[in-house]
Amino acid sequence: MRSILSVTMLLGFLVVLSTNAFAGKIFGDISMDGKPVAAGIKVSITRPGAAAIADTAVTDKFGSYKLMVKEEGKSTLTVLFAGKPLELAVFSNKEATRYDLVVEKKDGKLSLRRK
Repeated sequence: MRSILSVTMLLGFLVVLSTNAFAGKIFGDISMDGKPVAAGIKVSITRPGAAAIADTAVTDKFGSYKLMVKEEGKSTLTVLFAGKPLELAVFSNKEATRYDLVVEKKDGKLSLRRK
């Protein structure tokens, strides 16, 4: 009886690990005017057609962020900067993908682009 419980727990543990094995990491730095943005800027990622946010993070003092996405493919990365959501289409893979981003102000409007 004890061995059955041990095997069941081991299988459950392996399932949890294998789920995270398919997750991809999206990370990078966010800058404006050549300098890192302030710490605490909210960054989130959502999958197309999904109402729920897949992951959220905040920037550190270097303007860096890290997000995990469980599925591969196209997602929308949103940076909440000065109270305004700035969006950029990104693609997640099994491997970690770096997205260094630049916040720009043109004609009084903020925009987000890849560096």
